[in-house]
Amino acid sequence: MLKLKPNDCLCDDDYARFARFYIAHSKEFHSLYSLHDALLYVMDTVTSSRLMLLDNAEGQLSAFIQYRYEDNGTVALIDSAILERTYRSSRIFFSGFRDIVRQIDLENESVSRVRFHALTDHAYLNRLYGKFARRIGEREGANGLEHVYETSMQELRRYLRL
Repeated sequence: MLKLKPNDCLCDDDYARFARFYIAHSKEFHSLYSLHDALLYVMDTVTSSRLMLLDNAEGQLSAFIQYRYEDNGTVALIDSAILERTYRSSRIFFSGFRDIVRQIDLENESVSRVRFHALTDHAYLNRLYGKFARRIGEREGANGLEHVYETSMQELRRYLRL
């Protein structure tokens, strides 16, 4: 099982681990995602976002979730997440989503909505997100057109059985 390390516990070494992991796995976002784009993204977001790092049993970084608060802290935007392929399953996804919702609840009780996005041509993510959130629009992301999803924190807690 993966062990969670929330933002409040992170040190410089953790941010370096995150940067290396992000760059090494950036093609997960899009096959044309360049090293230059990945470096710029990390430099742009590491100070303005919050991170949850998940380590495997050997202490190696195996997943992250990057998020930030918007609209005066009432919206949590899950900006990016990557889980190594060996850990991908519905159970791990569900568990990771529960972890981030719990962490957001601990950090910011005024969050009432959660947003996230997926490339319009990523059928799996769009089907998955459509199970517990509604599509509220589209935006031009770094890698192309993305669907924007939103759900209330209350509905998300209910879906995750929290």
